[in-house]
Amino acid sequence: METRSYNLNKGEVLLVRGPAAVRAESKGSSVLGIRIEAGDKIVVKKNRVLPFEADESGSLIQVILGDIGESWITRDRVGMRIWNILGESIFTSLKPGKNKLMIIGETDSGKSTLTSYLANKALMRGLRAAIIDGDIGQGDLVPPGCTGASVVRNRIYDLRDLRADILGFVGFTSPSFLSVRDLIIKRMKELISYLEEREYDLCIINTDGYVADGGMDYKVDMIRELKPDIIICFKEIDKELLERLKDFENPPVVVPADRPEGIVKSISQRSERRLSQYFRFLKDGKDLSIDLKKLRLSFMGNLYDHNLSDLELKDQGFSLPEAGFAKRADNKIIVFRSNMEDLVEVFDRSIIFNQGSLSGMFAGLGSGDYVAGFARIARLHPNQIITLNTNFKGKFDTLFLSTIRISQDLKTEAILPVVRIG
Repeated sequence: METRSYNLNKGEVLLVRGPAAVRAESKGSSVLGIRIEAGDKIVVKKNRVLPFEADESGSLIQVILGDIGESWITRDRVGMRIWNILGESIFTSLKPGKNKLMIIGETDSGKSTLTSYLANKALMRGLRAAIIDGDIGQGDLVPPGCTGASVVRNRIYDLRDLRADILGFVGFTSPSFLSVRDLIIKRMKELISYLEEREYDLCIINTDGYVADGGMDYKVDMIRELKPDIIICFKEIDKELLERLKDFENPPVVVPADRPEGIVKSISQRSERRLSQYFRFLKDGKDLSIDLKKLRLSFMGNLYDHNLSDLELKDQGFSLPEAGFAKRADNKIIVFRSNMEDLVEVFDRSIIFNQGSLSGMFAGLGSGDYVAGFARIARLHPNQIITLNTNFKGKFDTLFLSTIRISQDLKTEAILPVVRIG
């Protein structure tokens, strides 16, 4: 560990990359829109960067750095000062009642930091804020492959300190397929419906960084379905978005935002961050064995029941000794088959998993279409008994399947390839 002391001049920003602990030795500085008083202590988690801004000269800050932690002073365009005017314009334009605000930008553009800042400013103004996390690859409120929403009750230094009040399971870490994009939007609409039954003044919708190639089509579809009142769009893509929204009958207000300079996560840092989220939701798990036939299965937003006859199975070319199976309402089946490649095959009438690839799969636990907890599948036994490693203590009747595999020590991640056939 290393301890550093800083005497900041007005206009300077101290950037701290965790793991680190920060203590204010005097007043006169702020972080994420929150004024810091002497004696305040803030923990900066690993791979998180927080900007401590000097609102007046002589601001004293002490930093204790952990392994790989960093701290440095800059006058670059970073910190909340680049969004001060933006924030004021947003809050003065809010209408009475509920407002939905969506943030759109590339990866590492500052969407989560801006989300935290706006939520803090809302609380400081006496407004009720809520956050929807729609980033299935680098989520803050939820593990990868999921969406979530939370009502904000206290000031935020790190969105990962929040626990989602409601969860949505997607099972993919990238919106690479159109059907996955549709499912993400469906899950986010469910989150909005949940929040509509609660009190809020500002709902901040934080999206993923997929904007290239087909990403803008996806974002326009999301805007059409979620109907935000305001969109904050980082300046690299705001003109393209405005062009795309010309055909909307009642387009939302689009506000361009500056991107912070020089703060980018490496590929390894992004991977570590994802793995830390799996650990957060799966740690301290215990093995639980249950008859798979007693559970409904959910994959890509569809529910499957164990009501498939031998005749139906044989009609699709499968035999009972080699496969576990289930059927959804439109007669499409899901099959766990032995002796095949480690992938997911999607046919018109069936979806086939390698039975062995279930070992290590990240899964959701819940009831019907709603997930309440998470598990790592340890093994599917030949007698259709499935062993789950989970810390979830509630009741569940549905197992949510994914394309994500996690090692037993929760330190490595692999993605099952999906192959569409027919």
